[in-house]
Amino acid sequence: MIKLEKPQFDQDKIIEDCILNMRDGTGSPKERISASKAEICRKSKGYDELAEEGRLSTLTLNTKIAGGATKDDMIKLYDNKFARKGERGRPYYDAIKLLAPFGRCPFCGQRGVQTLDHYLPKAKFPVFAVTPFNLVPSCSDCNHDKLSETFNSYNEETIHPYYDDFTDAVWIKAKLIEEDPVTFEFYVDFPKEWEYIKYERAKNHFEKFNLNDLYKLQACEEFQGCFFRLKRLVEKGGKELAIEHLEESIEEKEHIRLNTWQAAMYDAIIQSDWFWDEYLPNQ
Repeated sequence: MIKLEKPQFDQDKIIEDCILNMRDGTGSPKERISASKAEICRKSKGYDELAEEGRLSTLTLNTKIAGGATKDDMIKLYDNKFARKGERGRPYYDAIKLLAPFGRCPFCGQRGVQTLDHYLPKAKFPVFAVTPFNLVPSCSDCNHDKLSETFNSYNEETIHPYYDDFTDAVWIKAKLIEEDPVTFEFYVDFPKEWEYIKYERAKNHFEKFNLNDLYKLQACEEFQGCFFRLKRLVEKGGKELAIEHLEESIEEKEHIRLNTWQAAMYDAIIQSDWFWDEYLPNQ
């Protein structure tokens, strides 16, 4: 949904900072993670290369890490040393959250960033538990909706904000439901510039994160204020003046971000003859 710049941090240093104040000892998590550091760095570099090529789906589930670090070691490393406030890994966590423009969740484009999402779940891919490329700023709801599901092919992948650009065309659309009270349904359009697989991924992302439910809830409230302004404009200068206002509103929203539920809602109002000819005159 929202394209982000990739985080630029040294994987080796992240691990060193995170394990620095861990307890030493033979057979300790610190020893195992330290022994696996080269493998984690190698895998992280491989993640970046595969993601650039759209081939993350080729990675197989593997909870074993060469060198000895366990799944539990890596999950605790993230939870206790990377994400926990006051720990040496926390500055990386906070810096990654700040990659989201205006603090907006890149998955839904609506709610505020509150956490980091593991694009590949750490429970199934623990080697990437503290890999910056795998950590995406997210709202809590999107992080929950995604859970720990994986994908078997490229077209099943949700949009990866660091590697995918879905800002090249308008694809979030809405339909005004012609009944009182007015509601809206949001859907994914198929831009002529796109290949079919990109359209399939956009639809998959839209459904995975329940974006229709999120957007139509917001739209119902927005419409109440919008309606009274449109009615005044029609009374003042006719339908043309009201449509001009909506078109300007769309332009303003698209100047900030090409795909928003607000712009889709305004366009749906413009396109509904029922709204202009029947609903608005009788209110």
